[in-house]
Amino acid sequence: MTSPKTKSSLPGRNRWWSLSVASLATLIVTIDTGQLSIALPLIIKEFDADLGLASWIALVYALITASLYLPCGRLSDLFGLGKLFLGGFILYSLSSFAAGVAQGSAQLIVCRAFQAGGSALIMANNFALVTALFPPEERGRAMGIAGGTISALGYSLGPVLGGLLTHVFGWRSTFYLSGTLALAGFAAARMLLPPESFKGTSAKKEPFDFAGAIGFATGISSLLLSLALVQKGQWQDPLVGFTAIAGAGVLSFFVWWEKRAKFPLLDLNIFRIPAFALGNTARWFSFITMSVINLLMPFFLQLAMGLDPLRTGILIAPTSVTMALLAPLTGWMSERFAPGRLCALGLAVNGAALVLLSFLQPGSSATEVVFGLALMGVGMGIFQTPNNNLLMSSVPRQRLGVGSSVLSIVRSLGYSLGATLATAIVSYFLLISTGTTSLQNLAGRAVADNSLVLAAFLRGYRYALLIAAGVAVAGALVSLWPARRDEFN
Repeated sequence: MTSPKTKSSLPGRNRWWSLSVASLATLIVTIDTGQLSIALPLIIKEFDADLGLASWIALVYALITASLYLPCGRLSDLFGLGKLFLGGFILYSLSSFAAGVAQGSAQLIVCRAFQAGGSALIMANNFALVTALFPPEERGRAMGIAGGTISALGYSLGPVLGGLLTHVFGWRSTFYLSGTLALAGFAAARMLLPPESFKGTSAKKEPFDFAGAIGFATGISSLLLSLALVQKGQWQDPLVGFTAIAGAGVLSFFVWWEKRAKFPLLDLNIFRIPAFALGNTARWFSFITMSVINLLMPFFLQLAMGLDPLRTGILIAPTSVTMALLAPLTGWMSERFAPGRLCALGLAVNGAALVLLSFLQPGSSATEVVFGLALMGVGMGIFQTPNNNLLMSSVPRQRLGVGSSVLSIVRSLGYSLGATLATAIVSYFLLISTGTTSLQNLAGRAVADNSLVLAAFLRGYRYALLIAAGVAVAGALVSLWPARRDEFN
């Protein structure tokens, strides 16, 4: 297998203009996440619904995107990245406008499901597009911009735009903005992507593996559903065990099928590439640690330190800001230094940040919080872009779409497992101290500084962050192995 190391046929200026398509795709999806979180309370109020609606909106989106990433990546290898981007932008735009005029919760959930399909079509192929457009000496910077800076910017702007639009025009305007941005993405893809991006990379037309696609979608969605139920504290629900066992069984069948299929959905040979297999392992570890801190830190700031949601949001912002600032720099560094070593350094910094944050107390200062979270952002900023560059540069050109989709799947699994891990640890301490069985039950609850609930939460918070720090260190060690191996090849 050969890595995608050939130079792009596009002139330099055209390559950077084409990068705006990948950047806009990232911006649309990340802004949408923040906008929706702000608009949900008003949506629930207008439709006279309960928090179950919010759960379904989030769950449907997560399950569908995770299920479709791999099929969408394979389709791009067969028919061309450009076609998938055009289809994704159109589907995302139409479903966003439809969500804006939804007259009930069921309609909104259906529209959100189609929106997830559009998101999968474009996001499964984002890294593949950047890899195909840019030669190795420019690829790191391009990934730093499209995958790092723009992503962090979108996550930061989303809540701000959502709050502004919802306050002035109502919650429907947030979906109208998403639809309009997706139309702009369609126009940009049509005008700026090179002609070769609309052609498949496979040497010959191969049939699509429908059995593999169904198996993968069923298995991964079942597994993620079981993790979501655990996060909500539904430990005793028989559905948890059933979906977990069913998901593991179907995914085992999927692997068996892919090994024997003549034209598999997922070419398992890419996992024989050390940089790809171990780089994805480190990536998985990194998103587990990020998920733990993303879930628990808002609870800590509001329950333990007594901050309001506005101040909580401001204190959490340094993580994404530092990631955005560092991404282009670390992308440039990944073009000149061993990416594996940069990844190891980033995860080591993450581990140190998690240890510092684990020792925060109710009386800790805002400066201590900001320093710890900014250090977390530094670690992720050092890790993420070099990791993306390392992984996509190791994938054969005819498998770029599948390789890119694997990165998205690993991210989803890391976030889900990290949230489940954090919930399980904190819920354990809550259960043995207070009888409370779920982290979700803390929301909106008055907690005194000397209460059993707060003490139990703080113990669980500390153990969860220390375990996450251990996961980060393990990821750092994994990241070093490919770098050392490459030196002897």
